[in-house]
Amino acid sequence: MAELNGGHLFIRCLKQEGVKKVFTIVGDTILPLVDAAADEGIEFIDTRHEGAAMHMADGYARITGQPAVAMFTGGPGFANAISGLPAIYTSESPVIFVAGSAELPEKGMTAFQEIDQTAIAAPMTKGSWLIHDKRRIPEFVATAFRTALSGRPGPVHLTLPINIQEEPISENEMPPYLPKEYRSMGRAQGDPALIKEAAALLAQARKPVIIAGNPARYSISPEQLEALAEATGAPVFTVEQARGLLDDEHPLCFGYADGALNGAARRFREADVALLLGKRLDHRYRYGQIFGPTAKLIQADPSPAEIGRNRGVAVGLLGDLGAITEQLTAAAKGQKKANIGPWVAQIRADRQAWLDSLEAKATGEAPMHPMDVYSRIQHLIDQDTIIVMDGGDYVQWGRCYMKARQPGRFIRLGPLSHLGAGIPYGMAAKLAHPESKVLVFSGDGSIGFYTMEYDTCIRHNLPITTVLGNDHTWGIDKTFQMSYFGRAVGTDLRLVRYDKVVEAIGGYAEYVEQPEEVGPAVERAINSGRPSLVNVTVRSGASPLAEAMIRRRKGG
Repeated sequence: MAELNGGHLFIRCLKQEGVKKVFTIVGDTILPLVDAAADEGIEFIDTRHEGAAMHMADGYARITGQPAVAMFTGGPGFANAISGLPAIYTSESPVIFVAGSAELPEKGMTAFQEIDQTAIAAPMTKGSWLIHDKRRIPEFVATAFRTALSGRPGPVHLTLPINIQEEPISENEMPPYLPKEYRSMGRAQGDPALIKEAAALLAQARKPVIIAGNPARYSISPEQLEALAEATGAPVFTVEQARGLLDDEHPLCFGYADGALNGAARRFREADVALLLGKRLDHRYRYGQIFGPTAKLIQADPSPAEIGRNRGVAVGLLGDLGAITEQLTAAAKGQKKANIGPWVAQIRADRQAWLDSLEAKATGEAPMHPMDVYSRIQHLIDQDTIIVMDGGDYVQWGRCYMKARQPGRFIRLGPLSHLGAGIPYGMAAKLAHPESKVLVFSGDGSIGFYTMEYDTCIRHNLPITTVLGNDHTWGIDKTFQMSYFGRAVGTDLRLVRYDKVVEAIGGYAEYVEQPEEVGPAVERAINSGRPSLVNVTVRSGASPLAEAMIRRRKGG
């Protein structure tokens, strides 16, 4: 082993946090860190673009429910990586974004590739720090992980100058304390009086709904949410990273908590009581106006800033969402409940009607409707399959139709809709669960961002399968243009044989034009055991999401 240095100390701090993999492109100002990681047994997953590595870290955090680390050289490496940071920030994923830099004494002297990294990262992180002394490395790493995981999760940034990495340390210079000593492992419960009040509202409701959003993924277990659903009898919907927290096949789970993607969720406007478990009252919920004016909202959140934001609530519950869920479950068991049978039956009928309407789109004509793709591969998907949804109007049909069965196994771009992240998310999924099938759904616009990451798939033996819907256009934007302006500008693409691109890189690929060929082609791709892509020609057309957005813009 080489002489121990600050890089070793930093890496040992990561190891204490349970970090085993780091996502990266290696560069000048992190070479001591990279060398130290090799000594300490941490695996580097190197990509072809820093943005892809950031998306991999994001995906890995979402899929495992644990923090992930992305590490890059300073300057240009940092700048490329920044492209993935806004998506991570808006998706609230606990990613530790690390960058090197030139030597600290040269800061402000037009040093090598010098930019103000901590200031640039600050607006898109929960915290951004420069480590200026090797003795402070454990403190800053502890602060970074604590900040990323507290309250509503989110990314943080650390810049570690190369001279700090290179400073020698002795063998006994280990991190001075353990994570359990610097991060509270307890769970803050909700106020008991407010829990009782919320449970009473749920018991009295005739049309209740429960909605789980982003931070629920990191604090509520599937067993806890299932117990709450069964104790209250209320219909449950999931959204964002909480998709799959309750299996869509559970009798009380009714899919996406978004009326644009799920007809059953349009009943939210009729709900008399809505329990929001970490779901923000954001633009998609019309800042709370998606619920009727007399609806009573119970908002549980780990952040006081979110409770009552954009609309007043009947009860605000501040604390750990898992603890609050357990409290509500216990309180619900002692309540006499209103008859909500007709309400649940109505939502169940709405859900089935929605699925039936989607399946009716699969007519078997060519060029095929996107629903011909999704409906013809259902037999290939099991409960352990990881589904990744990238961008494109084609993908919205899959979001509407496909089921989320487990947490961390139904991955979507997130609120920012940062196109192209699908392949990096798929790679992260295969790293986290190598035994599971990984299906990535992408439009032909999105696939162009990180196509070369198929090389990363091959180098790291990550046999994902992309099912590409190719209508050679930026579909959703072209739909908007035609609706708003009556013409399309800059939204036409070429019919590119992406299958041949993937073959040239070294993967398995097929080109499909007929609906009956979809299922067999995807099955062959999965069974190839190689990184694969099925390039499917589909026809353009507005998805339910696009139609909903057009209606909203036009005031419908």
